Amino acid sequence: MSSSQVGLRAWVRSVAAVVLITGVYFVAPLPAARTPGGSPELRTIGFVAGVIVLTWLVSRQVGRALRRERLLAEQLAMLLTVVTLVVAFFAALYFLMANQFHGLRTRLDALYFSVVTLGTIGYGDVVPVGQGAKAVVIVQVMFDLVIVTSALTLIVGGWRSRE
Repeated sequence: MSSSQVGLRAWVRSVAAVVLITGVYFVAPLPAARTPGGSPELRTIGFVAGVIVLTWLVSRQVGRALRRERLLAEQLAMLLTVVTLVVAFFAALYFLMANQFHGLRTRLDALYFSVVTLGTIGYGDVVPVGQGAKAVVIVQVMFDLVIVTSALTLIVGGWRSRE
């Protein structure tokens, strides 16, 4: 198989994964933000477990992307999938905590806020006002800066070292 065919297959798989992840995000049964759901301790444990699993998935995907036989197109496609997963994970958390945000009412609002946070843009139209929401935003910013940026750096650095 030619390298262009391999790259094209990687992008097709990545686009399919992005569509699937986004679709699951929009149809998954998430309780309304105002519905009391479990103790704060259980929610915290669930959040921490989710961040740990997400970190593991990102590191596993980066490890796969760094294999010497991987083309740059494959690596970038994998990175797109990882970023989509990170954005959807935090968007779901934001939607679950919508009552702790000003301007966040829908899943699209939550997805938008997650992408804006990843991009460190901060337009100010959606604002965390609750302590829990602020804590989760801090975790996403740190996660994005450390994990996602490290993944991107490793992939680009691995690609450059091949030249």
